[in-house]
Amino acid sequence: MSNLLYNTDIRPFTTFGISARAACVAIYDSLDQLADLLADTSLPRPFKHIGEGSNLLFTSDFPGTILISHISDYHVGDPDPANGLVDVVASAGMSMDRLCRDMALRDIWGLENLSGIPGSVGASAVQNVGAYGIEAGDLITHVDAIEIATGEHVTFPHEALDYGYRHSVFKTDAMRDRFIITHVHFRLSTVAVPRLGYANLQSLLSGAPSATEVRNTVIAIRDSKLPNPATTGSAGSFFKNPIITASHFDAIQALYPDVKVPHFIVDCDAVKVPAAWLIDKAGCKAMAHGGASLWQSQPLVIVNTRGTATAADVVALERSIIDAVNARFNITLHPEVEHL
Repeated sequence: MSNLLYNTDIRPFTTFGISARAACVAIYDSLDQLADLLADTSLPRPFKHIGEGSNLLFTSDFPGTILISHISDYHVGDPDPANGLVDVVASAGMSMDRLCRDMALRDIWGLENLSGIPGSVGASAVQNVGAYGIEAGDLITHVDAIEIATGEHVTFPHEALDYGYRHSVFKTDAMRDRFIITHVHFRLSTVAVPRLGYANLQSLLSGAPSATEVRNTVIAIRDSKLPNPATTGSAGSFFKNPIITASHFDAIQALYPDVKVPHFIVDCDAVKVPAAWLIDKAGCKAMAHGGASLWQSQPLVIVNTRGTATAADVVALERSIIDAVNARFNITLHPEVEHL
């Protein structure tokens, strides 16, 4: 029997810690329970499936049913003796960081650079989470899902997932909230393949580090810059890093002739610029609105400063930041956080 909570505050189910009420929250422990929930015509519609609520901002009460999976397991296949590659299948409701931890402990490589990112395995496949030179989509071979309207089980191969920067097919208008991911299939490696070229990981590690040592270093870097959602409400990185033309980047670099503007070359006419740098240089670091402010060591993160912020506070601060960056750099930032 699934756990049904009617007219309930969803604050405990999100990392922002901002109150909003849902007509119903349904927590399930098996796919049979999920099938029963989808077929239950008495439950308020629409359905919205969430993971750990780490990339969400509810701007108003939700009239339907929030679905949450408590299925948390994984299976490791047999490594390919020719190349050491191994297929790992994880339930969508599992904590992504727990999967990263367990794989590192088993000396299975690939996920260690994604350590410490809050959220579920299923959400990582939707959001294509990334950090320190790795994106989840680099490692996902296919995704199993259930279509909400029909209850049909569907498998999406990698080529159908349309992975890009913080993007997947599940974020398109045609596919958003149409499917519930049940399992994510990763292809990892039993051969050591450390990715240390990003964010000076190499300088913090010596010799031939283990996957757990890489994981622990990544977590230490994250903890030094980002708030702990258990104590300070946030939704993690609030804005996407914008991608601009090369000529636009050159114009920004000209504004700072004595400083090398941080950037990443995407292709011959596309440059990614850190949103945090733009926010800082646009004079936003000290901005606040009501109970919402920017995290002191990472201006890419909007926080629920004292636990008293409202969604309206966050949206007002978001708007002020977007306007300031646009005025300074002629760049429109776009939120990474989903607004509901």
